[in-house]
Amino acid sequence: MPATPRFLTSRQLADSLGVSESSVKRWVDDGSIAADRTAGGHRRIPLAEAIGYIRRQRATLSKPHLLPLETAPQIGGVDGAAAQKLLDAMVCDRSAEARAIISGRYLGGAGIASIADNLIRPVLHELGDLWHHGPEGILLEHRAVDTCVHALTEIGSWLPSVPDSAPAAVTAGGPGDPYLLPPMLASLVLRECGIRAHNLGPSTPLETVGLAMSKYGARLCTISISSPPGPRSEATWLALEQAVADMGGRILMGGRSCAALPEKVRERVRARDSMTELAAYATGWLEGVVRAKPRKERRS
Repeated sequence: MPATPRFLTSRQLADSLGVSESSVKRWVDDGSIAADRTAGGHRRIPLAEAIGYIRRQRATLSKPHLLPLETAPQIGGVDGAAAQKLLDAMVCDRSAEARAIISGRYLGGAGIASIADNLIRPVLHELGDLWHHGPEGILLEHRAVDTCVHALTEIGSWLPSVPDSAPAAVTAGGPGDPYLLPPMLASLVLRECGIRAHNLGPSTPLETVGLAMSKYGARLCTISISSPPGPRSEATWLALEQAVADMGGRILMGGRSCAALPEKVRERVRARDSMTELAAYATGWLEGVVRAKPRKERRS
């Protein structure tokens, strides 16, 4: 598959929006769209910046297929109809269409948390129930997860760069949790909030989570828990929570097996039931960190 171009010309963006090239040039010149200049003075618009502008303005794309994307996006609302459409595409293994639905909702202005909670989550749940985890159902689920990973990877490339000075976080699937999507989605949600997220992927030992928190200077950690914890997990969880607390950090957990954690762990580790809740928490947490930073610098 050819690499997606990182820049658009003024003409490319204008044609996709159905406006004049002079309009796009004016938006660049007045700062509405950030762009680079070639040695000859031609405007080159980063793809992520073009998509950011489209989302901010809720701009109508007259020719979305002209954007240099892997699939022409299907722009629309994040609702039950969209979820049904995505489910139909997944069941029929129409991966390109499914990716277009997911990426199109982001391009249309939906946040990653909303896409996760209102499209991806219910569709994967429906696929799991539809075939009762028989051979065909397992095949569909695996293909659906691959399709989602593909779409989310593309969306991730559109997110604005998070500066190195931004607070850091770690996302991971807990021990025995084999699912790729929850920590990946958590990472994208945090990045969308302006946090430098480092995703460790599925089935991560808690000791590794603690090591990553220290390595990246992270003060926020999310751990997905989809498998019941082992009988000796309490001490390891409490040790991680204490280590993170000593660093001034916080742990969030989510997933269907959170309630199976020992009571002492559940008393000390915050649970969040959705990506929307995670986004809300992360936004408030980030604002608190930003407010506290100047005070800390003044004391020093």
